[in-house]
Amino acid sequence: MSYLIKGGIVITEKGAIPADVAIDDQRISAVGSDIRDSPGRITLDAGGKYVFPGIIDAHTHFALRSRGTITADDFESGTKAAICGGVTTVIDFSDEIPGLSLAQAAQARIDEAKPHVATDFALHMTMTKAPDNLDRELEDLLKLGVGAVKLFTTYRAAGYLLEKDVFIRVSKAAHRAGLLVTVHAEDNDFVESLEARMKETGEIAPSYHAASRPAKAEALAIKNTASILGEAGLPVYFVHVSSGQGLEAVREARRKGYSIYAETAPHYLTLTSRLYAGDNAREFIMTPPLRDSCDIDTLWDGVLNGEFHVIATDHCSFTRKQKAQGTSCFNTLPGIPGVETLLPLVHHEGVVKRGMPLSEIARMLSLCPAKLFGLYPRKGTITPGADADIVIFDPNLSETITSDSQHSKADYTPYEGRTVKGYPTTVLLRGEVVYGNGTFLGVAGNGEFIASKGWSY
Repeated sequence: MSYLIKGGIVITEKGAIPADVAIDDQRISAVGSDIRDSPGRITLDAGGKYVFPGIIDAHTHFALRSRGTITADDFESGTKAAICGGVTTVIDFSDEIPGLSLAQAAQARIDEAKPHVATDFALHMTMTKAPDNLDRELEDLLKLGVGAVKLFTTYRAAGYLLEKDVFIRVSKAAHRAGLLVTVHAEDNDFVESLEARMKETGEIAPSYHAASRPAKAEALAIKNTASILGEAGLPVYFVHVSSGQGLEAVREARRKGYSIYAETAPHYLTLTSRLYAGDNAREFIMTPPLRDSCDIDTLWDGVLNGEFHVIATDHCSFTRKQKAQGTSCFNTLPGIPGVETLLPLVHHEGVVKRGMPLSEIARMLSLCPAKLFGLYPRKGTITPGADADIVIFDPNLSETITSDSQHSKADYTPYEGRTVKGYPTTVLLRGEVVYGNGTFLGVAGNGEFIASKGWSY
């Protein structure tokens, strides 16, 4: 199918320019003001609207098996929700599988997802141990197209924590193989000692979640990890930085000359820990926890100053029933839905309320994740030759976010009742219209696995 998107304002990391966009054979064929129409080409009117590159959510958890259950959203419902919010590529995770190599486990995850995805997708690899043939396995992983590994500095009891010597060994091997090391940073010893004290005093209700994993734990882990990897000359990407203290630890590491990439999430930019005092506290439990309003202000300062490379959702949805099974802040399933609201929330909170340049949406939600995770220039940009992943976005369209309006299988949204100004009206994936006028038009299974070429920035 061939299209000509006419009259829109094309948003790139360099700025906003009035331009038309031609699409042929699933790719962008031309961008400019003097594009000649051709027979059979369908015109899409983008007058008065923004034309964004397809959004990349670099941190999702669909069909995640953890803690004796599975997330509410599988690959079909999760990527349908993504499309309806303007997200055309998601980067999910592959876990290790006993008896299989890392590449074999990742291939099994690709095979699981492929029949169901409505978006294109890539993968990170979660690593909780160092296989015997570490270098070879990581090299094979990149050959398959997985461009990053995720390591944890916490969750010893759940089996995710990598002890320091193994952490360093895996990080060095990943770098040698060309993969980016991403880290969930909370100091395990600090969190475990605090948990023990809180259990002794009976401070275990869901309302204590923020106190159980304070910002200090995040800052300590970022500081220590950045120092260890920075001194070794290794870059590191910190996922879901949630606090002002965490951001200051990132800043301190950069002042020392370390190569630090940072991601934050919409919930840390919009929601506060006061929600844990309410009757629905469990519905807002994720790790790290929500913080205070001063943290929101500091994180936004970081966003507006270009200190974050990526905003991603960490979409990890559970139903109210699943959440209600938790009896304390220590055993409530952690995670919230969010993939569908990524772009509208960042536009409303950043552009509308705080004057953030539109180019920053293109940078943090498209270009940077594409570059960091090896998907560029196929993804993340509106330039000839790139995949025709396009979001036509009406900046004047106001929508109220409700659970009924969302496409996630989670039966709630943490943003219930929040009105946002600006919403997608048309979404194209590789040159096909997959969302239009409030209706999902995609097909489960039409998404492709996009092989990473490895970290490069």
